[in-house]
Amino acid sequence: MTNAIILQAIQLLAGLVLGSGTLDRIAAVVERWADQELTGAEKRAGVLAELEVIGLKLTESLTNLGIELAVTYLKKQTEVK
Repeated sequence: MTNAIILQAIQLLAGLVLGSGTLDRIAAVVERWADQELTGAEKRAGVLAELEVIGLKLTESLTNLGIELAVTYLKKQTEVK
């Protein structure tokens, strides 16, 4: 599968499961934390805290799914460029 198809599939899945625009919001937060000189666990904690501050209310499992989709989405985006 090409990266473009994978990106579209991630967007479709996220839209269906998380709601429209949610992936973009989570991806923006993940991207802000990605370059921090922190451990993975510290970055994840920061992302979760920021998502709470901006009012993104999802169950823990949906938040985890959203973060994983956002990380994969951002990686695939950089591969396309």
